[in-house]
Amino acid sequence: MIRDILLGEERIVSRNEYKYALLRAQLGILLGSICFIYIFIDIFNGVLVYLPWYMGGIALSALVITLNRNRKYLLSSIILLVTANMLVFLIASLEDTQGGAFFYFMATSATSLVVFNPISKRLGIAFVGLSIALAAVAFFGERLPIPAPEGNESYEKISFTVNFILGLLSCILILLFVMDRNEESERSLLGNQEELEELTKELEKSKDRFALAVEGTKAGIYEWDINAGKVYVSSRFKDLLGFSSNEGLEMELEILRSMMHPEDKDRSIRLVDKAIKKGETYQNELRFRLNDGRYRWFQDSGIVSKKGQSPKVAVGSLIDINDRKQVEQELRNKNAELEKTNEELDRFVYSASHDMRAPLTTLQGLLNLAILTYEPKELDEYHELMINRISTMEGFIKEVTDYSRNTRLEINNSIVNIKDLVEEVKNSFEFLANEACIDLKIDLDPNLEIKTDKDRLTVILNNLVSNAIKYHDEEKSKRFVKIQVSVTGSRCLIRIVDNGIGIPTEFQDKIFDMFYRASEKSDGSGLGLYIVKETLERLNGNISCKSELHLGSTFEVIIPAEM
Repeated sequence: MIRDILLGEERIVSRNEYKYALLRAQLGILLGSICFIYIFIDIFNGVLVYLPWYMGGIALSALVITLNRNRKYLLSSIILLVTANMLVFLIASLEDTQGGAFFYFMATSATSLVVFNPISKRLGIAFVGLSIALAAVAFFGERLPIPAPEGNESYEKISFTVNFILGLLSCILILLFVMDRNEESERSLLGNQEELEELTKELEKSKDRFALAVEGTKAGIYEWDINAGKVYVSSRFKDLLGFSSNEGLEMELEILRSMMHPEDKDRSIRLVDKAIKKGETYQNELRFRLNDGRYRWFQDSGIVSKKGQSPKVAVGSLIDINDRKQVEQELRNKNAELEKTNEELDRFVYSASHDMRAPLTTLQGLLNLAILTYEPKELDEYHELMINRISTMEGFIKEVTDYSRNTRLEINNSIVNIKDLVEEVKNSFEFLANEACIDLKIDLDPNLEIKTDKDRLTVILNNLVSNAIKYHDEEKSKRFVKIQVSVTGSRCLIRIVDNGIGIPTEFQDKIFDMFYRASEKSDGSGLGLYIVKETLERLNGNISCKSELHLGSTFEVIIPAEM
């Protein structure tokens, strides 16, 4: 209740402000109390000269407390000190120096220094000067033109005693306040010191944890001065990019940007520029060219710090994610391969069941016919047709086996003599070539050798030569199939040239698809050229075709000469 009367019901948040406001109110009460005590003393002793001044002092004390309640601290302090100084000056000027009124000048000086301390130290010193000046005038100057009080010896002793006690109490009050504030300051300093010590320990722990976290993520840290275009980097940052930390830990922004992969540069710059404009975080995956010229994948994460409306600094980290990106790419390749395999498996099951069922149905029909006839000539004809159907099934099964081996077995490289391999292929088709009057020609260096997978290369040559013989042009008297092989640098070129019926232009883009037949003359499965293409992909090779209807076809195969 007393606090509310002196300072008002509104809470003062600042501890320092609260203490000074309370002191100011207490001094106002002290000033009014001194005036009130002197009213009784003077009336008792028959001294009435000072009564109006004491009444004015009480009124001004009330004004000081009121202004103090309303947070008018400067004005209430000025009125308090002016009132106190003028009352002391009046009494000191009129009374004998033995009355002890000069004691109060010490109290007013001390009060000036303390009360004005949080407001204006210069003003406090000025009021100290005022107290000293008024004391000098009262002591050395002439008396004021006001009738001096007439008191006896007893009044003078009482005045001296009261002035001494109240002046001393005023000084003690000021001193106690200063001591209390000093003690609070010491406690606050001790508390702050303990807090600082705890904070220092926490900072050390945080620093160690941060260092461990950075080390664990193997991240390179950087600080980018956006306006200056300078990037300050950690030693780990330079290590990640293949630079020595002895070269300094400051890099030019343009140098870093020049190290970005051309495919990632524009996208990365736009992303970071957008983050700078908005003052937000950014995260980006990009490739940097290392000091040795190689490119590696990194994750760049950062945050932009803005002061006012202008971005000043970006702080971020760089983490090597090259291994992860390689795994992701392998997974994408595996998924794409799996999707392709599933699609081809569906087509394979459908076409295979059809191609297997057709010869079996034909065989079943021929067997039923053979049971019903006893004519040797008809039986021979049925038997020949059965053999042809069985050969078709055998060829289909062989192609399926070749396809399965190509997809399942690993590459097995060895030194292959090309002439010997081509001769083996030629000899396996010698009977068919002679039967169709086709001249099989070989054009290659007899000593030519390359390192490759012999079994897969045999499958490729068998399919291409078989197709060249199968689709010969019966209207031509001179029919041929040429096998040409040459090596240039690290490439081996194989050309299969024929003058057969050729392939229509509109079908040439589809002949390597699974189960595709470009000619009505075809009685095969449509797997041959598809197997050739798949096998070449395993060998890191490729195939192309040039063909004209009724003029012939040329298939060019390119494979590495050494794998």
